[in-house]
Amino acid sequence: MRVLLTRRGAMLAGLGLALPGAVRAQPAWPSRPVRMIVPAAAGAGMDILGRAVAQALSEAWGQPVVVENRFGAGGTLGTDVLAKAPRDGYTMGVVNSSSLAIAPAIIPDVPYNPLTSFAPLGLGASNDCALAVRADSRFRSVADVVAAARARPGALNWASAGSGSSTHMAGELFRLVAGVDITHVPYRGSPQAITDLLGGQVETTFNTINALLPGIRAGTIRALATTGQGRDPLLPDVPTFAEVGYPAYEASGWLGFAMPAGTPPEVVATAAEAIRRVTESPRFRDQMVAAGMRPRSLSAADFAAFLPVEIARWTDVVKRSGARAD
Repeated sequence: MRVLLTRRGAMLAGLGLALPGAVRAQPAWPSRPVRMIVPAAAGAGMDILGRAVAQALSEAWGQPVVVENRFGAGGTLGTDVLAKAPRDGYTMGVVNSSSLAIAPAIIPDVPYNPLTSFAPLGLGASNDCALAVRADSRFRSVADVVAAARARPGALNWASAGSGSSTHMAGELFRLVAGVDITHVPYRGSPQAITDLLGGQVETTFNTINALLPGIRAGTIRALATTGQGRDPLLPDVPTFAEVGYPAYEASGWLGFAMPAGTPPEVVATAAEAIRRVTESPRFRDQMVAAGMRPRSLSAADFAAFLPVEIARWTDVVKRSGARAD
């Protein structure tokens, strides 16, 4: 009898079946390398965030988390790659306010739905912007910029890191709350915008603090005001827009993580918890501050609730300002 049972068990096992009461062991997730899509070039804020978290997850899981930079089309190209990736739990990616909250409002044919194409994993950081000028500029304050813009409507220009970016929306919101007509000059990324600011091709820029910091520290760029709710710890002497007379102004970009919608919920939960632990660690906080960003950890559930509020907010700014993808 024992021999017959053994033979039957071996036959069932060969067919991928199990004897009654037996439990088939499942490999622990992740059991192979995980891909991290970063919709930005190496060295950008999203890349710095993604690599910091990828390294920490690799150490925690004992499996490589491999960063794949897929940039272009203002971040929507890589975000679409993430949205359409296999739902097997082996692709995650960095998402931000530009790709999920702003692009759908300003780009009519964005190829994904920010609310249904992704499984949010959590928020990792925020990235304030600043209104900045050359160190030898005639503008010493926000009031100087506003006065010049009102004296000659449309004559003053400002550079952004690209249409549909958080830097673009920071400038559009300023136009609304200050009631000024200034001309938007979009660039393909912060480096080009800052190069032309220093070269005198544009007079002002709204740009991320981490992109502006090298010039500020070198004494070639002067920040007039920052866009966050409070002063940025890296620029403690620079006032916020609220402090210089615009209490309704706040325009911070944010960066988080997601998997494609339809990924197994148990995998999403495991990944979200791992990311929460990483983004709340002192090591991660130090890395973000050193890169010019603010650590900002939100759980997957809180991120999911935060997203529609941000989409509605920036959709309203786009409609009222008439902003478009230039």
